[in-house]
Amino acid sequence: MSRDTSETGTIYLVGAGPGHPGLITRLGHQLLQDCDAVVYDDLAPYELVAELPPNIVRYYVGKRAGRHSQPQKETNSLLISLAEKGLNVVRLKGGDPFIFGRGGEEVTRLKEAGVPFRIVPGVTAVTAVAAGAGIPLTDRRDAAWLLMATGHEAASASLPVPWEEIAALRGGTVVIYMGVGALPEIVKRLISGGAAPDTHAAVVVSGYTGAQRIVTAELADLPRSCAEQDVQPPALVILGDVVKRMDGVGWMQPGVLAGRRILITRPYEASAEICGILRKYGAEPLPLPTIEIRPFEDVPGWDGFERSSGRHGWIVFTSRAGVQHFLDGLSRRGHDLRSLHDLEIAAVGPGTAGALWERGLKAGLVPTVATVERLAEELTAEKNLRGAVVVRVRGDLSDDTIEKAVASKGAGIVRLTVYRTMTPEWEPHWVENVKEYPPDYITFTSGSTVDGFVKILGRGEALSVAARSKVVSIGPVTTKVIEDYGMEVAAEAALHTQEGVVKAILLLGRPVTPV
Repeated sequence: MSRDTSETGTIYLVGAGPGHPGLITRLGHQLLQDCDAVVYDDLAPYELVAELPPNIVRYYVGKRAGRHSQPQKETNSLLISLAEKGLNVVRLKGGDPFIFGRGGEEVTRLKEAGVPFRIVPGVTAVTAVAAGAGIPLTDRRDAAWLLMATGHEAASASLPVPWEEIAALRGGTVVIYMGVGALPEIVKRLISGGAAPDTHAAVVVSGYTGAQRIVTAELADLPRSCAEQDVQPPALVILGDVVKRMDGVGWMQPGVLAGRRILITRPYEASAEICGILRKYGAEPLPLPTIEIRPFEDVPGWDGFERSSGRHGWIVFTSRAGVQHFLDGLSRRGHDLRSLHDLEIAAVGPGTAGALWERGLKAGLVPTVATVERLAEELTAEKNLRGAVVVRVRGDLSDDTIEKAVASKGAGIVRLTVYRTMTPEWEPHWVENVKEYPPDYITFTSGSTVDGFVKILGRGEALSVAARSKVVSIGPVTTKVIEDYGMEVAAEAALHTQEGVVKAILLLGRPVTPV
């Protein structure tokens, strides 16, 4: 979508699906990547917003502390204002925008203002949550119809739900959105209308997420059971004989990290892999990067690299970001992998070596311990570097450990800075959420991610949040930075990779077996 301020932009009402970021449609995801701005609510998965390119402006209009941070009227005005500036905007809504999502109200206002719009449907909670719980909403044996109702009737805006009339229906399934707060009154009215007190009932809490849990009871006992188990929104109520068909084969099975909230501080573009791994174990990732990687055009460095063509030596990579931005820069300058034919390749660890392999390159040297110090030791101990050239691919914050080590052995050095590290701005409600509800685990994968965390939250708040979480470090260099700030490291990855970090979390969560 191209920006044209001479014309009114288009508003795309996109359903994000509930809970899991993978439930958004391909069309919805593509529009997200291409828009100028996104206006999103509280139930949109973190990953979908956190992974957006930095040029996309984000506006949060969800709930905060039990109230809307921005009334619906103001949300409508915001959409119109952005469109009138010529911006193409994704209005990202949890579930489907036209099923209890107030999408109809927004469309009405857009029509009145003459703003173009398009609707992109989403997977609604009723189907996703039931599938995650393994409850068939319709079944030839139990349910020939499906009825959806809201349990949250606004006094001045919503039509009343005819609970007594619904209670008289037989042979189907009733699903209630936003019904937890009014559940005692709803159950009372259903039973008074003729619903059997022993009707099968289930409440699915945080459906289609790693925190999903299910409360089942007979209809008459459902409010008491929910109160005893402290059921809180978001939750979906399912009533009918189909509930008895639930056999534990739903998509969302409890994992060993079920419901654990894990803060990922890696850059946006590098967080998808670890988020996917954590979700397989039932965790809820919070991909809120504390560093941002931007390409850097180091003209003297590239000139030095080109002058070294034809000389035998080494090219050294110490991060995935270095691999990506070096190869992107190589392409921009009109070169390809043949430019490396005289250079042997060294990588700091298996993660960086893997990034090279994905781009068609194999590292000839990967140290036994994934640290810059060990890489420098093994490179200088095992290789004859006198007269050789060593191209050090680096970021702007990299230290000179490798440069000093190879220079002492008579090598010529080319310092090539291909990226710079910046501290991103967090959305205000992200900061509030982390402060008020600290994650179960915080993962740090470099010293700069620690620095960014402290800078974003402020030292006092950062220490407070870390003290109420378990801090996991990718390796000894990062551990030192964490401890220098006064934070306690609960675990350090034995293998200094994303997989190693996940394994460290799993070991932390494993119960200790008495000897």
